Amino acid sequence: MKSSARCCVVAAVGIALVVGCSEPVSAPTSFTPYQAKDQAFRTQQPAGWEMAQSGAQGSGYSSVKFTKGNASIKISADLVGSLLGDIAKNLGRGAGEEDEELAAVAKVHEFGAKQMQDELSGYTEQKAQKTQTPFGDSRQSEFTASTTFGGKLRGYRVTALARDRRISIVCYCPESNWATLKPAFEKVIQGTTP
Repeated sequence: MKSSARCCVVAAVGIALVVGCSEPVSAPTSFTPYQAKDQAFRTQQPAGWEMAQSGAQGSGYSSVKFTKGNASIKISADLVGSLLGDIAKNLGRGAGEEDEELAAVAKVHEFGAKQMQDELSGYTEQKAQKTQTPFGDSRQSEFTASTTFGGKLRGYRVTALARDRRISIVCYCPESNWATLKPAFEKVIQGTTP
């Protein structure tokens, strides 16, 4: 192989490795309040993380995404999930408290798993756990997914039902950064309020 061709191959591999990898993200030391444009939720933005928001008053949908490196926190509120919750409540009438899988929030959380499989490659999640958030009875799953270059992502997916919205919280980072960012993810989850 000629020297110039070899240099091009080495450069291409180097660029691919740099794009596929990033430095570990340090744990945020402070948070600032954030409120969705349509007032659907309030949360805590990790200081120094970039923010992208969408949705508008009256649209029935709002979301915010905080990112730093390969770490991401996305919180969204939508009417569709709330409608699914209303349907699930009607189907589950007469079910006892012990029928966790029949709870409306459990059904809506299950629907969200199918959406995540479309968004993240190799997405698998553990069985949903009942949890309490400021929205009340909620569901939380820990998950893993694959990155483009064979790495692993690890994260949380939380579903809550507000008065008229589904609240979805998805937090993830490279598996190697999980222990560092897990407490920040938990703080954002518990700090997301109506």
